[in-house]
Amino acid sequence: MRHGQSLGNASGSIDSSTPGPVLSELGQQQAEALVGTLGDKNYDAIYASTMVRTQQTAAPMSSYLGLPVQVLAGLQEIEAGDYEGTPESEAASGYMQAPLAWSLQGNLDARIPGSIDGNEFNDRMGGALQTMYDNGDRNPIVFSHGAAMMFWTFMNVDNLTAVQKMELLGQSLSNTAYVVVEGNPEDGWTLVNWNGQEFSPERTFGAELRLQIRTLSRQWQAAAESVGTSLATHDPVAIATALNRGISDAGFSLLKFNRAVTAEVIERMEKATAKSVPASRVSPAASDEPQESEVDLRAAVTPVEPVVARQEARELVKAGAPQRDTAVTQAAEEAPERAESANAVSDVTGSAPETAISKLKSQLKKDADKDTVKSRIADRRESVRAKVGATAETIKSRLGVKPQRGSSSVKAGAGSSKDKGADSRSSDSGSDGGSDGS
Repeated sequence: MRHGQSLGNASGSIDSSTPGPVLSELGQQQAEALVGTLGDKNYDAIYASTMVRTQQTAAPMSSYLGLPVQVLAGLQEIEAGDYEGTPESEAASGYMQAPLAWSLQGNLDARIPGSIDGNEFNDRMGGALQTMYDNGDRNPIVFSHGAAMMFWTFMNVDNLTAVQKMELLGQSLSNTAYVVVEGNPEDGWTLVNWNGQEFSPERTFGAELRLQIRTLSRQWQAAAESVGTSLATHDPVAIATALNRGISDAGFSLLKFNRAVTAEVIERMEKATAKSVPASRVSPAASDEPQESEVDLRAAVTPVEPVVARQEARELVKAGAPQRDTAVTQAAEEAPERAESANAVSDVTGSAPETAISKLKSQLKKDADKDTVKSRIADRRESVRAKVGATAETIKSRLGVKPQRGSSSVKAGAGSSKDKGADSRSSDSGSDGGSDGS
């Protein structure tokens, strides 16, 4: 929470001195108003910087919640150095140049003339937050300063992109504006709310990559420590075992790292693709009422004529399947119905008619190949039956055994071609029904 208006703010000059100016009359009113706005959040601790204006802003909240104001070093405003006392209106071209480099370029070595660099600032703010965490406080309210709050947030949260940071720079934190972050010094921080603007908790890709690198480093460190412990034993067997296990663990850790990063890339690409899909490619079922543009697109699709589909199917049959295959001929006859189905698909997806015809050809070709194979299997089955029947008759003849009437094997082997053709068709029908038992 930024402090209320101070006399320094009212003067329009930069004042980062400690203890610094007190609140103005307006600042006192702003501090009182905070109780009505945030007093029922049930904070478990109240912290303020070493500058008096934050302590005065925290006082009404302290009285309302019955909690003391804990003054904590490290939360104070970024020291202006050589820019102390200069107009606040000129801060962007002077005082703020180094903090912008810290937060947008990652250049923590940039230094404010006569003051601190990014490393020193981040360490002192991080140290104050670590103290709160070590105290066991999990829902504190912290009274600090505009520049300190803005640039620490930019430097430490894991769900802000560079574009979002640039947008927030244009929304400077006015007096008693607030920023809500969640997390801890160990696992990192996430921006939840920027003075009323909610933010997604999803990490940026860079933050996710840093997290995975940290995880990999810790796993490798654990493997190395295990090997180091074994070396202290001076036992060759223990050392060899630890080395093998360490190498195996390190390799497995790298594998998990690669899997995690790859999965993250794929997930983000899928989300980006889903967001970029135009409305015309979405099924009408996705909304209660189709939009006018969707209706126009569907009406613009030229339907596949049944006659054209029939001719395409027949040409495919002639090119890729035997003429005697009745199943393929039936598929050709069903081409208009398939065409109508293709039209229905093109209506929903916006696919061109040529694409529907191409898919129809491909499906018919698959059907032709499938039914041709079934026919050949049936023919081969009948041939085997005939040979087995003939062999059986030969053996019986040599043994002097008289053939029995009504034998299905003899009938299959010695029947007419007409009977054989009937059996073949029956087999085809059984195959289409999925019960040929092959």
